Amino acid sequence: MKTKKYGVFIFIAFLITGLLSSIVEVSAAEEPNIASDADTAAELGLLIGDGNGVNANYLSKKTTRMQAAIISLRLNGHLKEALSFAGTANFSDADKAGKANQPVLAYLKSHPEYGWSGNGDGSFKPGEAVSSQQLYKVLLENIGYRSGKDFAYKATESFAAAKGLSQIAGNSALTNAHLATALVETLTASTPNGQTFFAALQSKGVIASNASLPQGERIQLRSDAAVGTYMADKSGMTLYYFTKDAEDLNACQDQCLVNWPVYDSKQLQIPAFLNKADFTKLSRPDGTEQWMYRGYPLYYFIQDKQPGDIKGQNVGSVWYVIDPASFKGKTEANVKTYHVDIKEFSFGTEPLTVEAGSKIVFTNYDDMKHNAVAVDGSFSTPLLAKGESYTITLDKTGTHNYFCEPHKSFMTGQIIVK
Repeated sequence: MKTKKYGVFIFIAFLITGLLSSIVEVSAAEEPNIASDADTAAELGLLIGDGNGVNANYLSKKTTRMQAAIISLRLNGHLKEALSFAGTANFSDADKAGKANQPVLAYLKSHPEYGWSGNGDGSFKPGEAVSSQQLYKVLLENIGYRSGKDFAYKATESFAAAKGLSQIAGNSALTNAHLATALVETLTASTPNGQTFFAALQSKGVIASNASLPQGERIQLRSDAAVGTYMADKSGMTLYYFTKDAEDLNACQDQCLVNWPVYDSKQLQIPAFLNKADFTKLSRPDGTEQWMYRGYPLYYFIQDKQPGDIKGQNVGSVWYVIDPASFKGKTEANVKTYHVDIKEFSFGTEPLTVEAGSKIVFTNYDDMKHNAVAVDGSFSTPLLAKGESYTITLDKTGTHNYFCEPHKSFMTGQIIVK
C-alpha cells in the first residue's frame, strides 16, 4: 500500500510539473512595433514637453507662437544665443511672454531673417495659436527656402506639399501633436543643396550624430475632393478596409487577397495626432501579418497604380477608404461576447477560440475566490468572489495561456484569438 500511495503522489507531482512547464514554455506574443511622431520628436530632442515630458496632456495643448519660435531657434542652432541675448529693442507685448522668454523675443526682433518679424502694429502675440501656414513658413525657412524669394507666403502650403510637407495642412490652430508630426516630416525634406534636413541638423549638432531617422512603413493622411481625408502608406498609396471583416477577420481569402493585398511592415510610424492603441496586428491563417486599424485589417487595391489613386473606394459597396476623424471601427453592436464560467476549480476543459476584439466575461461560481492571469501579461482579472464577473477585451491575435494565481498549480486555461 505504501508503494502504491507514493506512486500516486509521484504521478500527481509529475502532472503538476507538466502543467507548470506548459505555462512557462509559452513565450509572450510579440508586441506590434509602433512609434508615434511624438515619440520620435522627443527622442531626437526636437520637443522637450512641459514638466511631465511629451505626454498626452502636452500633445493636446495648442501650439503658441512663442513655443513655435523657440523650436525654430532650436532647429537653426541659435536658441542658446537667443536665451542670453542682451538687446533692448523688443516687441511691444514682450512682457506677455514671461521674463525668461523676453530675451528670445528681442533676439527675434533683431533677426527678422529667421522668419519671426511680428505683426504690423509692433506686437508679437506670443500666446496666440499658430496655423499650419505659419509653421510651414518657418520650417521651410529653417530648411533653407526664403519666403518672398522661393515662395510667396499665400502659397506656403502648396510649396510645402511639393517638398513633402503636408500632414498638418489646413489647420488654423495647431496642437503640439500637429507640431510633433510637422517636425518629423520635415526631417526627410531636402535642403536647397540636396542634403536632408536631418543631415543638416546633425552637422550643426542639433541632433546627435548617432541618431537615425525612423525606419519602416508610415501612415500618412491625404485629401481628395471626392472622398475627403483618407489613410495612405508612406508612398501615398491608399489603404482600405473591408466591411465583411466585421464578422470574420479572414473574410478576404484566395483571389480576394490577390486583388486586395495586405498592408504590413515590421515597423510602423504614425502621426502624433493618431492613437497607437488603434493599430494592432492580425496573424492570418497562412502566417501573413497584417496591420489593423480600430479592429479592421488594412488592404491595398491592385488597380491603384500610383499615389493618389482611390479606385478601390466603394467597390462592391464593401470596400472603403478610412478617415481617422470619422471612422468608428468595430462598434459594440458587432463585437462578440464570450463567457468563461469558473466552476469546481476549473476554467473548462477546452481552449476558447475568439475573434480579435471580442469581449470575454469571467464569472466565478465557486465559494473560493479565483482570478485569471495571462502568462504573457495581456490581461489580469481581480480576485472574483462567488457570483462576481469581470470582462476583458483581446485585440491581439495569438494564443493566450492563463492561470488562477491562488491555484496556479492546476487551474489553467487557454484563449486563442484569431
